[in-house]
Amino acid sequence: MKQLLQKLKDFKELYIVMAFFIGLVVSLFIGVHTLLNKNDEILKTIQTTQQMALKSVIWNDSIPLVERASACDTYLNAGYNSLTKKHCQDILNI
Repeated sequence: MKQLLQKLKDFKELYIVMAFFIGLVVSLFIGVHTLLNKNDEILKTIQTTQQMALKSVIWNDSIPLVERASACDTYLNAGYNSLTKKHCQDILNI
């Protein structure tokens, strides 16, 4: 009977240690996952901001043509696709 109680006590201690380490691994995984999701959101916001800034330069007729053409190169190299792409092709063909 004492051996059985000792084995149960040992099992309980082992269970507590294992549960702690499993919880630690899961919490680290969740933390890293959350951090990576935040980085994706930040990158998406930066991309959108860049695209809108380039569009503002491309469509503004008061900006010199050389700077607009440079913005068009950056816009096209980034792979953006819209009506602005057609406008850029017209600017670059001038």
